[in-house]
Amino acid sequence: MTDHDSQLPALSYRRDDEIDLRDIALMLLDGWKWILGSVATAVVLALVFVTIAPQSYPASTSYTPSSEGLRLLNEMPDIDYSAASTQTELELKLGSFGNLRDFIDDHPEWQSIAQSEADEQDVTLDEHLRLHYFDKLTITRPGKDGTGPHQLSLVYPESLQGAALLNDYLAWTERQYAQVLAQRAEHSLETALARNSEEMQAHLEAYRDSVNVEITRLQEQHDVQLAELDDQLQAEKNAERKSRQERIRTLTQAEAIAQRLGITQPTSPPAFGENGQTQVSRGDSGNATSLPLYFMGTQALAAEKEVVEQSLEQEASTPAIREIEKELAQLRHQRQIEALQQRSDDSSFVDAYNQLSQENTLLRANRVTADDIDIIEVVNLAYRPNRPEGPGKALVLALAVILGGMLGVMLVMCVSFSRSLKRYRAQRA
Repeated sequence: MTDHDSQLPALSYRRDDEIDLRDIALMLLDGWKWILGSVATAVVLALVFVTIAPQSYPASTSYTPSSEGLRLLNEMPDIDYSAASTQTELELKLGSFGNLRDFIDDHPEWQSIAQSEADEQDVTLDEHLRLHYFDKLTITRPGKDGTGPHQLSLVYPESLQGAALLNDYLAWTERQYAQVLAQRAEHSLETALARNSEEMQAHLEAYRDSVNVEITRLQEQHDVQLAELDDQLQAEKNAERKSRQERIRTLTQAEAIAQRLGITQPTSPPAFGENGQTQVSRGDSGNATSLPLYFMGTQALAAEKEVVEQSLEQEASTPAIREIEKELAQLRHQRQIEALQQRSDDSSFVDAYNQLSQENTLLRANRVTADDIDIIEVVNLAYRPNRPEGPGKALVLALAVILGGMLGVMLVMCVSFSRSLKRYRAQRA
């Protein structure tokens, strides 16, 4: 037994199982070296931990959905985004490693820092980004009530400007997503323009078909009118020819009568001595007088008959025929059909076409760019805190002293109990 062991008094054995606190106090006082050594060891370990342990700094930026940032976007055709849906899609991009990798590649300054850190740790850039950037990135949403801002947080080492990185990452991701929304709006616009153009062409073709039908209908009506007028004209000419033929027959009969009566020159009944004789009326030839034709004499009747016979070979011309020919001349040129056939542009006559054309003009003037879109409004930008995350050095040292003291007391009590047990066995033997 060493001198130090002799300084540790053993607990006296009492049959009543009572423990005297004075014995415990004396035991602890005699074992102060054990307790002091335990405390010193804990403090040394704490100092080593504080020295070599990396210090982490938390940074977070808070944001809310933009109230008017989607107004111009939702004015585009077939576009209807809500603030909640765009914010959710943005957060999906924020929580994507591929998006973070694209951000690093798009910013040479951050890529240089991350590559240097990866080279120091002898790992690939993707492994370093996933371990020290992506895994330290969190998105916090409001509670069950759904009110309040969302937060994007990052825990980063002292050597990294994590707050600036977080702000740049959020702004870059929002800008990229705004460009995606603008591209979707552009695609929707082009689709609407193409759809309207197709409808315009369909309306124009339908109108042209209707014009062709109208031309066919008018042409048929025109042909029918021409045929009817031609029939009327031919009927009038035939009637006039028959009238002349009937006149020749009448003149021939009258000439035969005049020849039998020996009338060669025009005369009258008193002069001829035929008062009261039955007369052949000249009303058949259209004359207003009732004097028989044979009183005209054979010479006059032969002359008239010769003239009428010659007119049979000539075109007849009566007021009715001239009126029909006038109508035919007017129908030879169908101005309405000619106007329809000579049109070079039918669009001016199609209301639906013009309406869609005006709509396309307005759509082309209503384009949306990424600068017109605001998805979120940043409430607070991330900043570097004054102190690192976790307990401070003083607290670590205080806990080390307390835990070292407790460990020392337990060690003294265990050693004292072990020696007391050995003494008890020796006395029983």
